[in-house]
Amino acid sequence: MSTSNNNDINILDLPDEMLLIILSKLDMVDIFYSLVDLNKRFNQLVLDPLYIHHLDLTVEKSLDHNFPVEKKVFDQIRTKVLPRIHHKVNKITITSPFIEFIFNTVDYPQLRSLSLVNFQQETLLQYLTSDVIFCRVLSDQITHLKVEIKGGIIVKLSNGNELNLFTLILFLCKHLKDLTIDQLFGDRSVTDSTFNLTSMCPISLILTKMKINVNTFDDCLYILNGHFECLSTLIIDIYKISDSSSNIDNTVSIEYYFILDS
Repeated sequence: MSTSNNNDINILDLPDEMLLIILSKLDMVDIFYSLVDLNKRFNQLVLDPLYIHHLDLTVEKSLDHNFPVEKKVFDQIRTKVLPRIHHKVNKITITSPFIEFIFNTVDYPQLRSLSLVNFQQETLLQYLTSDVIFCRVLSDQITHLKVEIKGGIIVKLSNGNELNLFTLILFLCKHLKDLTIDQLFGDRSVTDSTFNLTSMCPISLILTKMKINVNTFDDCLYILNGHFECLSTLIIDIYKISDSSSNIDNTVSIEYYFILDS
């Protein structure tokens, strides 16, 4: 007796739980573009609050290198998807090319967590200083922030001055409790301190957790100089540990203090 018919399983024959597992393994961008409004069942799954509460619009596959396709895909997400889910989103993960359409299309009243992935220094600086809507979200809503910065937090300006993105982020994010800074250094021969905070650096009274990677042990001492009164968890990846070259007042008591030596 032939059993071939019994072995032909349509994806729609799978239970919702299994379909959600499959969806979780795929890019959310692809899912939104391919399955929204395909049929009622997929709409229920893809637009379910449990699925879309973390809006991850990073692209891992071929879309990365095909801008015309990207534009078509993201235009559809902007017009068909975001207006239907924006009030259910509490976390967003995004890369730089699409940050404008994310925040200039709709608002996200429940948004509290934001991850900025693979940002160039200059691009991040532009958004932090010029995008009013984005800055308002950072100031009024974000309590958890993760930033990946290519080249580190020190930006050399055209006039020869330097600007510290870490300081700028602290200044903008009024409600920040959890901060992760991942400096993606292209040249690890540069081992100067990057967290040399001056007296003008804003003091955070509510930041309780920070995870960072730094160049030198001096950076740790600069961070522990009294700017973060409520900091209870500090996780640090140090590129180079050597004798401190500075006389730094580091008098802060931290309940949980980890140094991860790379």
